[in-house]
Amino acid sequence: MKIDLKKSFITGIFVIVPLVISVALLVWFFQKADALFSPVIDGIVRVMVPGAVHIPGTGILAGLVIILLVGLFARNVVGERVLAALDLLINKIPGYRTIYSTIKQLTDAFSPESTRSFKEVLLVEYPKENSFALGFRTGTVEKDGKRLAVVFVPTNHLYLGEVLFLPEERVSRLEMSVEQAVRLLVSGGIASPKTIFSRKIGAEKLAEKLALDKPIPPPVP
Repeated sequence: MKIDLKKSFITGIFVIVPLVISVALLVWFFQKADALFSPVIDGIVRVMVPGAVHIPGTGILAGLVIILLVGLFARNVVGERVLAALDLLINKIPGYRTIYSTIKQLTDAFSPESTRSFKEVLLVEYPKENSFALGFRTGTVEKDGKRLAVVFVPTNHLYLGEVLFLPEERVSRLEMSVEQAVRLLVSGGIASPKTIFSRKIGAEKLAEKLALDKPIPPPVP
């Protein structure tokens, strides 16, 4: 089998770089949070309990609390408006806006609050006839009055893949939740169920769901 070293190298970069950046940012954040909040927390503890010694990890705990508070703030109306204004400001910075928008689109795709997240699991005929691939519906579009399913088919973990526009009759909806499909892909097929069932849904109900463009709930186990 012929191996395309250049394509494999570029793919490796796209897989490793987001992971390295994410880990580096988390390590940097917790180090800064520990250095900033540990002395404060230690001072409060010594006032309440004279003679108390330093408690390792208090700054990291404070960092986790900060992340939780930011998440709670981002989920309310005021937080959404503040973050939208911040996004608008960052997108006006030349150069940095390209990196920021790329990372944000990637994180938004996996965010449970995002309307662009995976809506349901599909089985599509790809990349050739009688060969099938697992994909995720990310939306629907119309072309010449015909509704097409927008399907993301991962080709390398979950970072890279192909976006396909397929007629609804050419996609098969599966009785599988998005979480199950992600585990299947990440495990390289090891976590694959013995039997895959197609999701049966009425045409009227399907049309209503597609028109609303809402995620179809996973099947009840």
